[in-house]
Amino acid sequence: MRDREPLFVPCTPKGCIELLHRYGVDIKGKMAVVIGRSNIVGMPAALLLQREDATVSVVHSRTKNPEEITGEADIIISAVGQPNMVRGSWIKHGSVVIDVGINPVEDANSP
Repeated sequence: MRDREPLFVPCTPKGCIELLHRYGVDIKGKMAVVIGRSNIVGMPAALLLQREDATVSVVHSRTKNPEEITGEADIIISAVGQPNMVRGSWIKHGSVVIDVGINPVEDANSP
C-alpha cells in the first residue's frame, strides 16, 4: 500500500494520529509500538504510524518479550481488550502512551 491512499481510514487509529499531531508529538523517526493486531485498530494504527515515518513494532499475544519491545518505544498505542496488560515498568520515561482498548473490569462496589 506504499504511496497509495487507503479507501478509508478506521476512526480510532485516525484519532490516535490526530491526538499525536494536536499535542505536537513528533512521529517521524520515532520508535513506535502498537499492542494488538486487530484489523480494526491495531494493524491500521501500525500502518498509519509507518506512513508518518515512524519505525513500528506490533506486539501481540504470541510476542515473546513484550516488555522489552515496549520499553524501547517513544510512542505506544495499546489496543487490546485485556485490562492492566501494559505495566508501568514497561514504559520508558518520556514516552507517549495512548490506550484505546476496551477493557471490562469488575467493580465490587457497583450494583
